[in-house]
Amino acid sequence: MRRAAARRRALYAALFAVVVLVLGVGLPLGAAGVVRVAPARAFSAVGGVLLVKNETDDGGSGKSAEDEGGDSGKKDSAKKNSGKKNSGKENGGGKDAGQKDAAKKGAGKAGDGGFEGRDQIGEASAKEYVDISDVPAQGNILAGGDFSGGSYSFTCSLSDHKNSDNPIIAPGKRNGAQHVHDYAGNDSTNAASNLRVLKESSTTCTNGDQSPIFWPVLRDLRGVGPDVGQDGGSLDGNVGSYVEPAAVDYTFHGHGTRAMTAMPVNMTMVTGSAKAATADGKGANAKYTCSGFGNRMTDQYAICPQGSQMQRVFDFPSCWNGKDLDSEDHTEHLRYPDESGECTDDEVPVPALRITVDYDAPAGRTFAIDSFPEQQHDPITDHALLEYLSTTSRARAGAECINSARRCAQGSADDASRAGPTGASDQVTTSKNFVNLMATHARAHGGGMPMGGMPMRGMPVGAAPTGAPR
Repeated sequence: MRRAAARRRALYAALFAVVVLVLGVGLPLGAAGVVRVAPARAFSAVGGVLLVKNETDDGGSGKSAEDEGGDSGKKDSAKKNSGKKNSGKENGGGKDAGQKDAAKKGAGKAGDGGFEGRDQIGEASAKEYVDISDVPAQGNILAGGDFSGGSYSFTCSLSDHKNSDNPIIAPGKRNGAQHVHDYAGNDSTNAASNLRVLKESSTTCTNGDQSPIFWPVLRDLRGVGPDVGQDGGSLDGNVGSYVEPAAVDYTFHGHGTRAMTAMPVNMTMVTGSAKAATADGKGANAKYTCSGFGNRMTDQYAICPQGSQMQRVFDFPSCWNGKDLDSEDHTEHLRYPDESGECTDDEVPVPALRITVDYDAPAGRTFAIDSFPEQQHDPITDHALLEYLSTTSRARAGAECINSARRCAQGSADDASRAGPTGASDQVTTSKNFVNLMATHARAHGGGMPMGGMPMRGMPVGAAPTGAPR
């Protein structure tokens, strides 16, 4: 009797469980759902793993929320990449088909880690290098570089830190540049930089200027860098050891026939475009030359003879709209003067900054600048950026120096030892502008009137101008 009672209780419990299962699961999903789901839930309850394919075929999408997110990311990545040029200018663009082993091993797929273009990593083409002796003597190329009046220089050594951030174009984004920058001036420049932090930080500039100044590093492609397997390094196609600059010159010049207005403090300044290679050259302002060949500039990597240093020349825009310190694209508020150095009537001329970076570059085609991965180290992507964080008094003193046709140095006495390469358009006739002031300037420098009576700017007393043809 006891056994019969036990069996009856077990039977009732089993029937009750079936009823609950049918009412709780079977009605919403249907019989087929019961067959599939009940075993799965039972299996899951004891810690097993059971994959049920197409669990929601009856009206569902068949994808989990995680699947949707993954596919959405892929589609977004594809959309972003669809506007870029094919990897390699393989179809007529001249890029080498091969890629560096380190870049191949370190590179992820496009969008890997939230960074685009990594599936398009490639080397600079051999066609993107030129022997400086093959560059015609045509003076400065592209925008800026036609100077007049005086100038003022300052000295900033390189900071001891590098990173692949860009606080101006991509504030707050780690590895926003996807290539490594050299930094000068402000010692705290990184993705988290803001005006308060920058103004509280130390600087490498001898005149106290706290401007963050930066440009892509140059690499020796035969070496091994410290960032293999890292963002901004080989993961983004940037390989090789860093080539440290041998010297850097920072000089603000006058230009055109109007007096200069002092550079506004906190002004954002950008020259060149980091994505010019995939934008048909739009925004490019890359300039390369060699010491002793300052009247020969090219937008290709310059191969220099023995004893000559390779130089990167950054000419910044200098026609201000008179109201904005920055703009959405970081360029509209500050434009370049025309080929004679003039701004339009509705623009305010401010001093034109030229930064010249000298290198003992590796011989031949064994060097390249860092770039976004899909830009493949194209030399036309060279660029430099800064936010002008000097002082108002310093800026006014510099403008006064320019407008009085003097050559001044802010900081140590040897700041103005040279002002970078001097090209053909860097030669200003006394009849062009500042007539009396330029005559005074020429007499102050010993009356030197080289090359057909044109005063050669950037000439210390008793010395040949650096970068002039020899």
